[in-house]
Amino acid sequence: MALTSPPSRLVCLGCSLLLLAGCGDRGRSSGDAPPRAEFLVATQDSTFWISTNGPKVLTRGAPITLAQYDGRFFEIYLSDDDRSYRDALLVGFRLYRRDLQKGDSTLVFEDSIVPRIAREYASAHPRAHRLAPDEDADEDPPTQAMADLQVIDVHGAFLSFEYHVDVANRGSQPWHATRRGVIDLRSGSMVRVSDLFSASVASALIDSGKRELSSALDSLRGDSRESARLARVALSRAHFDERSFVLTVPDSQVAVEFDVPQRGTDVPDDVLPLDALRPLAPEWWPRIARNFATSESNLDRWRPLADSSYDVVARYDSSAETARLYLSRRGREWPVRIVATPVLHVFWLDYPPLDGAQRRALLRAFDEAALYDESTRTVRDGHHHPEPRLYFTGTRSIVRHKSGRRA
Repeated sequence: MALTSPPSRLVCLGCSLLLLAGCGDRGRSSGDAPPRAEFLVATQDSTFWISTNGPKVLTRGAPITLAQYDGRFFEIYLSDDDRSYRDALLVGFRLYRRDLQKGDSTLVFEDSIVPRIAREYASAHPRAHRLAPDEDADEDPPTQAMADLQVIDVHGAFLSFEYHVDVANRGSQPWHATRRGVIDLRSGSMVRVSDLFSASVASALIDSGKRELSSALDSLRGDSRESARLARVALSRAHFDERSFVLTVPDSQVAVEFDVPQRGTDVPDDVLPLDALRPLAPEWWPRIARNFATSESNLDRWRPLADSSYDVVARYDSSAETARLYLSRRGREWPVRIVATPVLHVFWLDYPPLDGAQRRALLRAFDEAALYDESTRTVRDGHHHPEPRLYFTGTRSIVRHKSGRRA
């Protein structure tokens, strides 16, 4: 499904840049200028464009999530799939990728549970009418089904996610499901471990994941807490699912974290993650490994190339809720800004240098993202029929009910 993004509304780049004074930083004299640098830093809810201009460090933030593969940048965003009736709140979602240079958007993943419930509701209530976008549902409708998705991280073309859906019908117990997985953004297909690693490595990972599940259940048997009881119940009836995993990067090494998906009326709200497994790096990993940090005591460090003129450093506060970013060169550091954790990865715009077409596409995306809110962005297909409203607020979706409440 191909869509075209709305016309760009450009914002003056100079008005969007924050100039940070370089005073009081570690190991720096007042006459030192920072090294020439340009890169993007991705956090859980924003992306920051950082560059230097003589003595100045320039930063610009936007509520946008990006992926980079095949030499291009793509924006990742969500759309409401609102199928509500006056007495039934039914809101799913669709996940899109948008080629920043071409401007085209493509559907890569969508919730299937809420549409199924909506079809069943319509069949059971043939006289009911779907609400128009400007109509409100009842304040507390008897039927509710709402889905949400969290992007955990993006590793090249592979997006790791966590999916949630909550279903409530008056007079019956609420039902909940949570699962995780990996999507190939190029095809929109769900990824298996065998798609990412060689056959022998994938087989060993799956065997290790099954052992981790058995070990997790054994470790909970003597725990008397209610949370442990719920976990035991979930694990005792769980079957290992090799498709339920995400990619993580502990200390610059790609890892696989299997989990136990949850589904039912008496299950924990979250998946039960198993210990991360660190296999031999797959053949696609070296191309993006430098985008991910190496951990050193209380800091993370990114190095674009072995012989590059600078590193990026994130120093964490005692609560680990914020990190202060620095440029680093030969023991000297220049402050950049403070960001919320976690700091996920870096995209290098100078190793190799960004070409003109991609630079213009990124500028346009940041300008548009500066204007995002939760109701103003729309797209249209080739027949110009409006799609549901689109919005994105970083790597966490916000599903907003027609009544204005947040899921």
